[in-house]
Amino acid sequence: MKRIKSVVLFYNSKRRKAMAYAAAMERRLKAAGVRVTRICVNDPCVEFGPADAAVAVGGDGTVLYAARHVIGRGIPVLGINAGDLGFLSGIERKGFIKNMDSFLRGEFKKFSRSLLAVSVRRKGRLVFGPLPALNDCVIRSQEARAFTLRASFGGEFLSEYFGDGLIISTPSGSTAYSLAASGPIVMPALAVFLLSPICPHTLTHRPIVLPAEEELKIEVEGARSGPQILTLSLDGQENFRLQHGDTVVIGRHRKNFYMLAPQGFSYFEILRRKLSWGER
Repeated sequence: MKRIKSVVLFYNSKRRKAMAYAAAMERRLKAAGVRVTRICVNDPCVEFGPADAAVAVGGDGTVLYAARHVIGRGIPVLGINAGDLGFLSGIERKGFIKNMDSFLRGEFKKFSRSLLAVSVRRKGRLVFGPLPALNDCVIRSQEARAFTLRASFGGEFLSEYFGDGLIISTPSGSTAYSLAASGPIVMPALAVFLLSPICPHTLTHRPIVLPAEEELKIEVEGARSGPQILTLSLDGQENFRLQHGDTVVIGRHRKNFYMLAPQGFSYFEILRRKLSWGER
C-alpha cells in the first residue's frame, strides 16, 4: 500500500469508549498531516471523497456499516475494536497506538473478504437489491411461528426447510449468527456460502457449505397456519419485508471487501482469543 494521507473515520456515537477513542484518534491523525472525514454510523451517511483508507472504531456493526459504504470505492478498512468480540477488527485499541506509524507508512497487510449480493424477485420482477452483505442475510419471521422456505442451488432443488428461518452467510459471517445456529467456522479466504437453518423442525436438517460460483435461490412459501410477516435482513442493517411467493436470490458480489491488519495478524489467534479456545 501507498502512504496514508487521507482517512474516512467511522465511529459509533452510542458507545462512549468508541466515541472518545475516535476523537483522540482524529487528533493524532491530523497531527500527522492526515486529512480526516468523520462519519457517525448512527446518522445518515454523508458524502465523502476518495481516501487511502477507512478506519472503523467500534464493534463489528461499525465495520459492517463502513463496508457497505466503501466497497464501491475499493477503500480498505481497518477495524479498531472498541466493542465486544470484534471478529471483523484488524487490531485492538491499544495495538493501534503502537502501530500507527506503520499504518501511516502503508505497511499494514490487506486481506480480501467476499460478500453476498442479495436481491428479491416478486412475480419475476426485481423489487429489492442487489445489495451487498459482508456477514449474512437472514430470512425469519416477526412472529413465533415456523414457516416454509424452498431452497435451490445452481438450478437444482436443494431442500425444503420448515422452521424459524435460514441464515446464509459468508465465511466472514461464519463467526456471527451462523455460529450461534451451530454452523461451522470457515476460513475467510474460501469462496463459499454457508446455509444454516434456524431451529428447523426436523433433526435431519444441518448447516451446509456451498461453493460461491452458483446462485442460491430461496422461495418463500410462508406459514402453514395463515399469513405471516417475514423479513429479509442484510448484516442486521438493511431490512425488507417479504411476501408469499417471493424469491430471494443470493450470489457472490462482484466486488470484494478489503480489510487492513498489521503484519503478523493471525485469524487463528483471533479465534483462540475471542472464543477462549483451549481454556479450561
